[in-house]
Amino acid sequence: MNLENQADKTVLSQFARLSVDVNGLTIPGRSIESVLARHAFNLVVNNDDEIFKVSLIGSATAVRFRGRDILLTTQHQLGGVDMSQVAMLTDSGSHIITSGGSRGYDPHPDSDAHDIVAFDFTEPCKDWPVLKKRFFELTRRPPDVPNDQVLAILLSGYPSDDQTYEVHENNHLGLARRHVACLPHSQPSDQALLTVQAVRPLKEHPDGMSGGPAFVIQLEVGGPRAYFAGIILRGGRTYFHILKAGFVFEFLNSAFG
Repeated sequence: MNLENQADKTVLSQFARLSVDVNGLTIPGRSIESVLARHAFNLVVNNDDEIFKVSLIGSATAVRFRGRDILLTTQHQLGGVDMSQVAMLTDSGSHIITSGGSRGYDPHPDSDAHDIVAFDFTEPCKDWPVLKKRFFELTRRPPDVPNDQVLAILLSGYPSDDQTYEVHENNHLGLARRHVACLPHSQPSDQALLTVQAVRPLKEHPDGMSGGPAFVIQLEVGGPRAYFAGIILRGGRTYFHILKAGFVFEFLNSAFG
């Protein structure tokens, strides 16, 4: 299930008759939100329990970097979690696939840039093409442009209150992905972050969207182009703080370079 603000449609309607370049592929504007949002995953922990097989603890972003399939999320969602049990679910929910290891920073008091953590799914996903297609190929960071050339910043994730966990009663997981269209708002004192503003304030708090992807659509010569803009660090009903793509690239270079 996908959830979105009705007001977001106003922002997205500007793409309806256009196409958007995504890593050299031409995507119809009417489909751009769903195409980019497929790189969001529910952050899952394998419980090794016959009934309560998994826990749903937040959101994550699937990217491909230098041939590696990597799941990015935020460390603050993983307190008390056995990192070796962080997993991905297949689209049907029938298989749980744990990672091949994790890499992250030590906490830093002066910057949220160190809140990022990466799980390597390169080997575990080799035999799962249905999962491999959901990793976004990181090729370049978005160029700096004036705000009037930023058409939209599209966020997606899995807020905790939107999920249905009826494993014991009905053996059912209802995973609901929320889409939020935003525009640039301000530059916080922490240079690793960007504050964006939802086109319309959300009715409910988006707790659990941390770790989900942010994509920016910029107007360039030749038409709109989409870029990976970073991951959601935290957010509220109106404002979200994004860890910028440049800092994500730096982290991945240090971890997997």
